[in-house]
Amino acid sequence: MSENNSLVATYANHTLAKATVKKLHKAGLDMSKLSIVGKDENKILKKVTMVGDLNELGAEQYSCVSRETIPDYEAELKADRLLLFFHGTADEISQAKSIIDTTHPEGWNGNVGCSVYYGCLD
Repeated sequence: MSENNSLVATYANHTLAKATVKKLHKAGLDMSKLSIVGKDENKILKKVTMVGDLNELGAEQYSCVSRETIPDYEAELKADRLLLFFHGTADEISQAKSIIDTTHPEGWNGNVGCSVYYGCLD
């Protein structure tokens, strides 16, 4: 059975994205499992990987990107939004999602919340 072990949240507000990362860190989540994709002049947290393009994600995180959503995420990046990628155990994803949901990230499809992908590599 597939587990939820990766999620993506989209942020138009860079300050809100940074605040979310701080909340994830404060909750004790492993920041090495978190990557931010987008252009931002300021480093979000020292232990968080910041990349400018989807292709620069680590293999585990990139393998979890649905090929159907790549054009949508690329459009988000062109609109100067940040994409927060987190890869972990089902419990870590559940904890991260509950924190992210409290910050109300903007979904590219107009919905509030984040997308959770299924069946990614552990």
